Amino acid sequence: MTVQANPKKMRPYDAPPKRRRRLIPDAPDSAAAGFFVVAALWLAVATGIGALAIGLRLVDFGFSFPLGVFDLSFTVDERRVDAAFMAATVYGWLSNAGFAAIAFMTPRLLGRPLAMGPAFFGGLAIWNMSLAGGLAALYVFDLGPSAPLAALPWLMDGGLATGALLVTAGFFATVAPALRSAYISIWFAGVALLGLMGLVGLNALVGLLDWFIGLDELLVALASAFVDRGLIVLWLLGMAYATLHYVVPRAATQPLHSAGTALLTFLTWLALAPIAAVAVLVDPVIPFFVTSAGVVATILLLVPASLALVNLAQSMRGRWTLVFGAGAAAFAVVGLAFLFSATLLESIGALRAVDAFLGRTDWVTGVFLWASYGTFTFAAFAMAEHAVPRIMRRAWGGGFLSGAQLWLAFGGVTIAGLALMGGGLAEGSLLAQGTPPDQLAAELLPYRAVALGGIGMLALAGVALVINLFLMYTSARPANYAVPGATTATAAGH
Repeated sequence: MTVQANPKKMRPYDAPPKRRRRLIPDAPDSAAAGFFVVAALWLAVATGIGALAIGLRLVDFGFSFPLGVFDLSFTVDERRVDAAFMAATVYGWLSNAGFAAIAFMTPRLLGRPLAMGPAFFGGLAIWNMSLAGGLAALYVFDLGPSAPLAALPWLMDGGLATGALLVTAGFFATVAPALRSAYISIWFAGVALLGLMGLVGLNALVGLLDWFIGLDELLVALASAFVDRGLIVLWLLGMAYATLHYVVPRAATQPLHSAGTALLTFLTWLALAPIAAVAVLVDPVIPFFVTSAGVVATILLLVPASLALVNLAQSMRGRWTLVFGAGAAAFAVVGLAFLFSATLLESIGALRAVDAFLGRTDWVTGVFLWASYGTFTFAAFAMAEHAVPRIMRRAWGGGFLSGAQLWLAFGGVTIAGLALMGGGLAEGSLLAQGTPPDQLAAELLPYRAVALGGIGMLALAGVALVINLFLMYTSARPANYAVPGATTATAAGH
């Protein structure tokens, strides 16, 4: 009996080899893509929690039910939701977007691939799992005297510190050979990463010591306030400068107007930001000159903001028509406008008389919205608009969804911020007159209702970003871009 054999089965070398997928992707830009996708999801989550936070200001509501373990209970109240909103915004949306920006622009500025790609993926996993666990813990464990961004349990803060350490190690392993001659965005990003790692590590250490030996509540409160403020002026502000100095020249297809001005921007920010973080340490145990120096540094942060505004505006000279579209240039210019205005508002709020009048009102939340969803979010949007088509190798960008994202985010943060700041001014006046709490809540109701509508617009902008990413991946035409590490990839190829 003769058996007929398939010739192709007898020649296995004719069949293409099966592609083996690695547990940790090693393709160029894989880490940046992962961080961008996770950041977009966190944006949707953060704006949803933000809507709940404003809603709890409108309606006095809260509940708690026991978990049956160690007398713990799941509790929802205004303070816990506020802390979850700020943590999801800063650690979820903005930090992942910052890591994505670093993973994207570092290889392109240096002309070489990331030296420790797996470290970035390890940081991605550890950071986001720690954050998810920390957000859940906010509704279970006592927050104590901690500030909102320092309220996560010490174990979760340790996870955040580990994730930041892995990303920082991968970054410096890549830039170390060319750090002295690196573009200014590398310097901003490097200091911002070190600040983030140090601050979350400090918060984890304070929480650990408080857990085991019990620290004085005043010490915990002061340390958490320093961490809370430091994350804004060191990590987020540093990454905003790094991102804008990278995106604006590339969106305008022109070189940076002045490298010297950019260096001066970096040096003034580097000198002022750590001092500005101590402005919040208002307590008799802290020497007056320390907090005064912090207030002065906060006001002087207008200097690097002004330098960056002028330098990057000059870099756009002759290309201002790009602002009327919905591309990276438009997002970056809006981010620059919010950078200067939010810094100005922070400077005004740092004055002692103003802080005494508005420091415990909705004004603080309004300024936080302008900084986080104005300056930092539009810088992240600009980077995403520039980077994601290059990461996914797709011809995409500037379409209807980008326009919707731009206008929804701009309108939402402007409306919500102005409403809350206006409500804060009214609240300060009413408190000075000794208005009863019930009447105070009724007077602030219109301001907070408008702010809720603005937060809703921000949530829709987050949804537009997620849909834009999905359609770009599934529907856009393939396109060729320079890949760091290839023979034709250089820093100019961006």
